[in-house]
Amino acid sequence: MRAVRLGLLRFVAGLLALFVAVAVPASGQAGPPAAWAFEASDIAPDPAVRFGALANGMRYALLKNQLPPGAVSIRLSVDFGSLEEAENEKGLAHFIEHMAFNGSKNVREGEMVKILERLGLAFGADTNASTGQEFTTYQLDLPNASDALVDESLFLLREVASELTFASEAINRERGVVLSEWRRSDNFQQRRSDQLLNFLIPGAYAVSRMPIGDAAVLEAATRETMVNLYERYYRPERTVLIIVGDVDVDAVEKKIAAKFADWTGKGEAGKEPDLTISQSRGRPRRRCSFTRMAGTRSPFTR
Repeated sequence: MRAVRLGLLRFVAGLLALFVAVAVPASGQAGPPAAWAFEASDIAPDPAVRFGALANGMRYALLKNQLPPGAVSIRLSVDFGSLEEAENEKGLAHFIEHMAFNGSKNVREGEMVKILERLGLAFGADTNASTGQEFTTYQLDLPNASDALVDESLFLLREVASELTFASEAINRERGVVLSEWRRSDNFQQRRSDQLLNFLIPGAYAVSRMPIGDAAVLEAATRETMVNLYERYYRPERTVLIIVGDVDVDAVEKKIAAKFADWTGKGEAGKEPDLTISQSRGRPRRRCSFTRMAGTRSPFTR
């Protein structure tokens, strides 16, 4: 039963991560916090969820849930995925996600997973991350709601948000892992899926931006290229933090402000991708994305 309840808690956190996300301003510049997706809907949000934003544009959604007692699910979702990649960056959003566990300003390479394991989180089951076409999401599922564990979790996510170091040696060590995932995906099923998408929506930009990327790009990726991409898109105005669990919402809100209020973007902000489908087969131009959700970005065409 506890496993079922934990699964439900994680599902709620994931669902919030999906539906609170909205597009940043078209300029890509930091400014007033972006509107929540539900503000453009006639469906009222759950009044139990506390929605908030920091002055730097980062937003958060908090929900107290006491089933199971003591459990907490945390998701840090960045509005950045493979759609934002240039031709010479295909696959690097996913590569950057891997590098989040390989060294930051205050956490040495390889130490993040060890810290979390000492705190009771199993890598893979409780500590994980995923990269899609539009979002990169970091997942922590805590075994208890102690102040120490919540504080340490927020500290580590703050490191991921802006303090990754991208040491060249660490990049080279992780390169083999990322390439092995690319080789594993290079199979009949994936090739057939690619061919089907090209047939159904020929010329669609999204078809050429699958998260797994391009092997040649992954093999040649440099620290400079990865840091540049990271700093353009890992920014407070593109980020939402979701916490669901047996927590004091007032206290957690203060912790978020203490950890993230000083976060500012570095350099020029990244641009939104042009999702226009090129002219083909006499069809009119339109815009396409596979998973743009939550009202501001259509899941299919607009």
